[in-house]
Amino acid sequence: MTDKQALTTGEAAKYCGVNFRTVIRWIERGHLDAYKLPGRGDNRIPVETFVDFLRKNDMPVPDELLADNRRLLLFSAQNMQTRELAADLRRNNWDVVLVVDPVQLGYLMGKDKLSALIMMDEEYLDVAGRIMREVIKDRNISPKMALLHANAEPMCDGWDTFKWPEQRHALLDYLAKEGTDNH
Repeated sequence: MTDKQALTTGEAAKYCGVNFRTVIRWIERGHLDAYKLPGRGDNRIPVETFVDFLRKNDMPVPDELLADNRRLLLFSAQNMQTRELAADLRRNNWDVVLVVDPVQLGYLMGKDKLSALIMMDEEYLDVAGRIMREVIKDRNISPKMALLHANAEPMCDGWDTFKWPEQRHALLDYLAKEGTDNH
């Protein structure tokens, strides 16, 4: 996470891809919390507030603004259930990257510092598991690995399984716990 405590309206605008005047309107309309500096009255947006704003609006959170332990990859087809899960995870302060392509999944698993991987597609489970084991070995980290499914719980080597959506709360509790159970 950045050492910076607050952002200017221009910096916030750059992250969102909008004009700084749009950010000022968001502040004036109460969509984004900020404070004014004494003297000139320039706005400053606390980084945590800005990250919350991005998550609430399903906007990507830039890597440099993220806490190191909240990155999560969600591998699934794009559908309403997946979008609802991603939004739910973001509301619970996770930086969710939705991945639909197995090649992109492998690339991001190797590139990003992950805290968790959630799979909703069992087709690539073995490949993702092998890649994750290599990442764990190379980086000496232990991300959580969860498989969500609709039927009876399958036994999957190295994966924690959750019946979805019935075990939504159990998944959120699992992700919130420090450490991992299986790795």
